[in-house]
Amino acid sequence: TQRVNDRRFTLTNRKQALEFLIHFLGDITQPLHDEAIDLGGNQIPVLWEGEKTNLHAVWDTQMVEKDAGGYGSAVITSFANQLITAIDSGAYASQKAAWISCSNVNTASACALNWAQDANRINCAYVLKVDQANQELSGSYYTGAQPYIEAQIAKGGYRLGTWINNLAAAA
Repeated sequence: TQRVNDRRFTLTNRKQALEFLIHFLGDITQPLHDEAIDLGGNQIPVLWEGEKTNLHAVWDTQMVEKDAGGYGSAVITSFANQLITAIDSGAYASQKAAWISCSNVNTASACALNWAQDANRINCAYVLKVDQANQELSGSYYTGAQPYIEAQIAKGGYRLGTWINNLAAAA
């Protein structure tokens, strides 16, 4: 966070710092990125639509793409717009203030820990609650995960936007 606005670094270094920050803030909301069991689910074999994969990949890609309705620019833009509407005036409107209760760029480590703990709670509540090893996850498991997926993506986007705005204000 500090390097983004630190003019002692080159513009290239500051750009790299911002790219890392964007990636990190996106990743921290994915529950298995905050979990050490079986390398964050990478060593838990599962099935997705009959194909062998691992739990981490299912949470990173397959379930997100299914929830969004596919992949590609147009699909992701439409999905993002649905989440923006839910944040602005829908299901998440009453929650968004809590999502950014920790958004002071001077307390980046504390905020990161807070956000990681928030995502990790989902591992206990749903992701790892039942042993999913070698199970097909594209049916009822996906259906149960869907609210978590959407909420975590919405949180991540809202936090990222707030964080970048706060960085710009501090520059």
